Formats: sequence, structure tokens, C-alpha cells
Amino acid sequence: MMLIETHEVTRVYQMGTNLVTALDHVTMGVAEGEFVSIQGTSGSGKSTLL
Repeated sequence: MMLIETHEVTRVYQMGTNLVTALDHVTMGVAEGEFVSIQGTSGSGKSTLL
């Protein structure tokens, strides 16, 4: 059983004249008892996913 699930999550934001895709169709699940670590460079969508 999944305690946390995401399905096709996408987040795009504007920085100046550029569109930045922070999350692109992210699907994931976290089951009971699992430990998940989210890593990435600055601006890659870690906090947005949380």
C-alpha cells in the first residue's frame, strides 16, 4: 500500500522571459516503511515536489 503517491505532476514557472520546467510528469510512490531521499541541483524542483 502506498502512503504517498504522485501521478503526472508537472510544474512550470517563469524566470524573466524564460519558462523553467521544475517537474515534468513525475509519478512516484512511497510505501509504508520506505525511506526516500530527493537530491538535485538548485532549482531542480525538490521543494516543489515536497
